[in-house]
Amino acid sequence: MATIYVDPSAAAPGNGTLSSPFRSWTSVTWAPGNTYLQKRGTTYTGVFRLSASGTSLQRITVAAYARADGTDDPTRPKPVIILPGAPTTPANGASIAVHNQERDFVTYRNLDIRNTALPEGSDVAIIWLGNNCVFENINLASNCAGVYAFGKNHVTVSACVLDVVSNAAAFANHGILVAGAASIDDIRILNNTIRHHGGGTPSSHGIRCETYTSTAFFTNLAIRGNRISPPPGVPYSRNRGAIGIYLVNGNAAQLERNTVNGMLTGIFINGGSRDYLGSNNCSNNMNFGIHITGLATSFLIESNTCNANGGPLTATYYGRGIELSSKAGAGAVSGHTIRRNTCRFNFNFGGPLDNGSEGVGIGLDDGTTRCSVYGNNISNNEGNGIQLYGGGDLVKYPDTGGNMIMANRMDSNCTYSVLGRRSGGTTPSPFYAHIALAWIYGSRTTITNNVFSGTTRGGISEEVHCSNILAVNNIYIGVPYPAKASPPAEQA
Repeated sequence: MATIYVDPSAAAPGNGTLSSPFRSWTSVTWAPGNTYLQKRGTTYTGVFRLSASGTSLQRITVAAYARADGTDDPTRPKPVIILPGAPTTPANGASIAVHNQERDFVTYRNLDIRNTALPEGSDVAIIWLGNNCVFENINLASNCAGVYAFGKNHVTVSACVLDVVSNAAAFANHGILVAGAASIDDIRILNNTIRHHGGGTPSSHGIRCETYTSTAFFTNLAIRGNRISPPPGVPYSRNRGAIGIYLVNGNAAQLERNTVNGMLTGIFINGGSRDYLGSNNCSNNMNFGIHITGLATSFLIESNTCNANGGPLTATYYGRGIELSSKAGAGAVSGHTIRRNTCRFNFNFGGPLDNGSEGVGIGLDDGTTRCSVYGNNISNNEGNGIQLYGGGDLVKYPDTGGNMIMANRMDSNCTYSVLGRRSGGTTPSPFYAHIALAWIYGSRTTITNNVFSGTTRGGISEEVHCSNILAVNNIYIGVPYPAKASPPAEQA
């Protein structure tokens, strides 16, 4: 095991020792167990390609040094590696590694890697990681994608800053992608900053973790402490379909303390079981703060902040803090606990029908069942504080009940719930209440111990096809009683 030094500013080519470093990464011979260091404050332009993997006992490390004795100084600028723009195959050196030629057991640390002239195409990334890789404290700039791992396990991407996805709208690319057809284990995406520049197709996301079959799941997946947004000074992504964090089929995945703003949706989860979503801030997005759909059961969704989502920037005009939708069918989205979240100031631009049904704090939509919604702070939303909609299809959804709505603090919701808002309408919608229910029937839905206050005209509104609703012990402060309310007179 040896330490190899690279200093592009060296006076002579050298032999890779500390006293006589290589000037080029093309001079390096790769071998398991070796450490390869580029001098901080230097810039290398050219081919940088790993031709070997490490092993479980002899990892390869690629990192930085700063001092004359070979030690590092993290206060100094990272060493810069500027890769050729084209072509993208490793044989020609444009990328560190590409799909099907990934290197295993490699740690990359404290580098600044740039390739802002990649040939445009789908999933054109600077680096494809192998199994048991660590990508840590890296500044990475790419016009296309950033860091990819396909069908790999035991991968960590942490404390990186990724400036990515400014390519044309014809191709899908992502900041970080982890995907595969089989189950994937032990992925950690931690404390990264992803500046999504708004390029790519509508499916070009900040972080995308996806299995391609319904029987494959992520296990031991942690997505924690990441910040995803457009670049500084840009309030909303120019890519109107780009999602901050997109997850398909997590099994007890942990998504916590992430901040996503300016994207279509903050966190979108399609399928999975027992996922944990805690202390995320998904505010100021174009549709939803958090959206759960597919075959998804038994999540714990707690202590998230989902404010000021929605508005006129997308064709669908949705706007909700937390949205659960069981469009896949009866029981597809069920058994979730939604507690101690803050959902405020979400915008109601009416949804596709422009009927005043958006701007909701928390939505249990399209037959979502058997959820517990309690202890949430839901206020100042332009639509309902909580909306339950059973899907409108008695055959597809034979039972849309079983929800418990309890001990939520709800103030001044329905601040602008009107019909035809986009065409200038001002007539209040029929959903004008803190809690609105439609097509909720079957198992008992209980609404109890909630506190309703503010200028909202109704506490609870039961619309069409509602039955077996128990509303007891709710507290009304300046809000009309009884709990069961009819639509406003102007809508009758």
